[in-house]
Amino acid sequence: MAKVGRAARVASRQRVEEIGSGTSAGTDKTITSAETGELYLIHHNHGSTLTVTLPALQSGAYFKFIWKTLMNDSDAAFKLTTADGVDGELVGSIFEQTTGGSGASSAVQQDDGADHQVTIIDQVHEGSYLECYCDGSVWYVHGNLNVNSVGRASFGT
Repeated sequence: MAKVGRAARVASRQRVEEIGSGTSAGTDKTITSAETGELYLIHHNHGSTLTVTLPALQSGAYFKFIWKTLMNDSDAAFKLTTADGVDGELVGSIFEQTTGGSGASSAVQQDDGADHQVTIIDQVHEGSYLECYCDGSVWYVHGNLNVNSVGRASFGT
């Protein structure tokens, strides 16, 4: 016998999708507007770039990306780009913190609205994350990366 309220509880869970193929080349992902609110686990540690394309600008759209796998292949990269590829569609900042040791430091990579993509390169640890919010006119990207050295994230065109 079904329990009252179970369907509502199950339906309210966030949909999780894994992208990447561990140490094999990953398949690029184009997110649709119907997928808003999803959580993506990044499972990519291959000498290639895993590209994720955000959907067209839509007010209220939201996505989160969490690194499931240590991305330490020296040629591994994760690129997040906008659907239209128009400079100015992306703004935000990404905090980078080096892991442990006496030389631990931090940096903030910032975009002032002049770009449409962000690239994250090797040495990103599990649990690092990016979040993307859209107000209908731009994507706001922010996150926290646990890295071996600062300078792993860069905004660009």
